[in-house]
Amino acid sequence: RVLPLALALLAAAFTVAATPTGFIAVAPFLVSLRPLVRLVRQHIAVSGRAAVLGPILGAGLLVLVVCFADQTLAGVLEASRIRTEIGPNLSWFQEPMRYEELFSNLPDGALARRFPVLLLLLCLGTTGVVLLRRGRIPGAGLGPSRRLIGTAGISLVLLALTPTKWTHHFGAFASIGAALAALTALATSSSVLRSARNRWWFLSGLLVILAMSSTGPNAPWYVSQYGVPWYDKPPSIHGIQASTLLIVGAALAGLIAVIEGLRHEPGEPPPAAPEPQRRNGRRRALLIGSAPLAVFCGLLVLAEVGAMAKAIVKQRHGYSMGAANFAEITGHSCNLTDAVLVEADRRTGALRPLRATLLADIPLQRGFETNRSPLDQALPTSPPSESNGTADNQGTGSRGDRIPKQGTDGDNPVEKPPTGLGGAEIPIWSSFSPDSPGTGILRSTWYALPAAASQGSAPVVVSVAGRLSPTTPLVAEFARRTERGFNVVDHLQINGRATADGPGWRDYRLGLAGRAAAGADAVRLVATDADVTDDGWLAFSAPRVPVLSSLTDLVAPTPPVFLDWPVGFVHPCVRPFAIRNGIAEIPQYRLLPDKMLANDSKSWSSADAGGPIGWLQILATQQEVPTYLKENWDTDWGKLMVIQPRVPDAEPPVLQTGTAVRMGWWSPGPLRSGGQTAEISQLGR
Repeated sequence: RVLPLALALLAAAFTVAATPTGFIAVAPFLVSLRPLVRLVRQHIAVSGRAAVLGPILGAGLLVLVVCFADQTLAGVLEASRIRTEIGPNLSWFQEPMRYEELFSNLPDGALARRFPVLLLLLCLGTTGVVLLRRGRIPGAGLGPSRRLIGTAGISLVLLALTPTKWTHHFGAFASIGAALAALTALATSSSVLRSARNRWWFLSGLLVILAMSSTGPNAPWYVSQYGVPWYDKPPSIHGIQASTLLIVGAALAGLIAVIEGLRHEPGEPPPAAPEPQRRNGRRRALLIGSAPLAVFCGLLVLAEVGAMAKAIVKQRHGYSMGAANFAEITGHSCNLTDAVLVEADRRTGALRPLRATLLADIPLQRGFETNRSPLDQALPTSPPSESNGTADNQGTGSRGDRIPKQGTDGDNPVEKPPTGLGGAEIPIWSSFSPDSPGTGILRSTWYALPAAASQGSAPVVVSVAGRLSPTTPLVAEFARRTERGFNVVDHLQINGRATADGPGWRDYRLGLAGRAAAGADAVRLVATDADVTDDGWLAFSAPRVPVLSSLTDLVAPTPPVFLDWPVGFVHPCVRPFAIRNGIAEIPQYRLLPDKMLANDSKSWSSADAGGPIGWLQILATQQEVPTYLKENWDTDWGKLMVIQPRVPDAEPPVLQTGTAVRMGWWSPGPLRSGGQTAEISQLGR
């Protein structure tokens, strides 16, 4: 009888040590404390304290052998202190933040995360009410029922003790929730809830939580959402929100419950049936009671699996998480690394200019300057006149600096054009003028389109700075060459998703697959600047079709790479930079996640958090390399940065290594974090 207790303690101890969410493993012991104490006392009375408590303590403390197998007490305490200072380290009273995230429109509040939590709460409330009202749940033992309900309730309280408040922590309730759902099926069967009214009320509540869940997007986390339907919005059917249909169903079920309550007066329970009929009726009642839970949960699982299957089909020429997993099972896959393409040099994608003879095909340029960067043309802000305290509106530079100051225009300030843009191969044009409105019109020459663009294996890319608006439009015209000149077959306005926000330089990528432009063999740009406001200027480059190579060939498996969180999950073939004897290997590349996760990624690796960015900024510079997700050219998968050491030929340090035996509480001194000064700890003296 003590062996199950020892095994349970062993599992709980390792669970608590593995993750903060493991605190919920303590819940079964708390709700079973009274019978467990009675059990231990009975065995102590027979076998003695040592024979009973020894194995129990050994099972519970065995985890310490694993924890301190390769680290000391001082190391564990120091690591805990650093994690507490860097954070996130939220208190128990901030637990409502987790539920706020659960009802957000982000992946943390996705349908697949929201429904299980709400279902757990519904089952917990239903079984609790039935148990309190009837004293027990027929078909289930009284003790196990109480302990299961208590375990679920206490686990929700223990979850508040975790220092982070992510919604994926609710996944720890999978086993508890499954058992509680089975108990709820018993509690709502017709043999327990004899009133049809109550069963209809339960169905109405189930539809309500489905409706609440359906108000969130069907958004798997990170790159798993590529190709998934409704990843950015709540599910809908022919324009009708699924939540609306479900709430109507809940209202109808509630109306039926009210009608049932009015039709049948409460009375005595029906007489007991013979034993065989009672047994068959109990099976039938259980089947009916579990039907709503089983049907809706099963449909939701099928819908989620179907959504991932649709993503595999939709992204069959690109990337999907499901296809990458199948590729790993059936062979070898580098996951997302295989689907990312790299443009090593922008100039290799330069297009060949075509000669034109007709007036409509000849380039036109008025108000735009060639190969003049707006940053080079910008003048310092004119100081106010000392005589009247106002700016001189007549002299040169009267419009001041029309480029926002560094740090005032978001994450993408106006800087010099990226490497490879400007010059004869890929010229740039700019309507920026420091002392005039800078209006104008430009019609570029025709450029030959390579087969890669027409076949959809590479996009047409235009780099833009400034503001695109109805008064500063930029249009790409696609045409076929004929004996009479160029026959325009399609117009694509440059707008929509870009690689960065304005007003700095960013790329707009035009995929031609499935468009009329796929049949073209020439392209040109037509721009107009009719905006006379200070920020109404436009700069852009000639179109290019990048020459692409696989990211796998570049970064896997030899070069050391700095993998930001959570990039390492989807780049299994990439080798992280090594740290040996306290010396870090300088990485050659850095992989960052998409914009949504970039801020979280930078926080843990920042200099203030003691991360590698601190020493990397001192030793090297970083330059972004254009990258593309296969067949999804404008999707933000992340970034690839080339790390260039400031001293390329620096000699490696000469190390003197040795071995010393120390006590487990010895420490050479605390690590610095969060800008705090180092102090000698008591353990290190």
